[in-house]
Amino acid sequence: MLLLLIPLLAAAHGGVCDEDCASAGLTAMLSEDLLDQKGVRALEVKTSEATSSDPMFQVRTFRSVLRVAVQLEFPGRTSLPGKVSKASLSGPKQQALRVVATRQLDPTSEAGTARIIVEAEATVLEAGGVYTLELQDPEGTRLLVLPGVRFPSL
Repeated sequence: MLLLLIPLLAAAHGGVCDEDCASAGLTAMLSEDLLDQKGVRALEVKTSEATSSDPMFQVRTFRSVLRVAVQLEFPGRTSLPGKVSKASLSGPKQQALRVVATRQLDPTSEAGTARIIVEAEATVLEAGGVYTLELQDPEGTRLLVLPGVRFPSL
């Protein structure tokens, strides 16, 4: 899972991802104090959709030292009805995390999984909160609102 986040973390911090992305990404993350010896922690989030026998999507959250990420996985060829152009992670009392990257990945084969990954900056205190993820299309139409997003502890 760490390799999944390397291009996002490197790109969000001004890096360029090429064939040496894995090694360059780790170097950049360690030198910028985005990652420590504990690495990236993951947490599977239970949603109301995930409690049915045929979930619409699966949610996983990730946390490094100064960043968090939410990954939505849509089974088969299922995906959102539009292109995601804006994402926000807001908490209680209008507290919001600064989103630094959003990536929508379509399935590459019949058995593939569509994914959406949202990455944000978060201090240790902020990463302990509960957030609502909102995804919007270019016209500002809400594509998805997901409350109860939590991040793993380090």
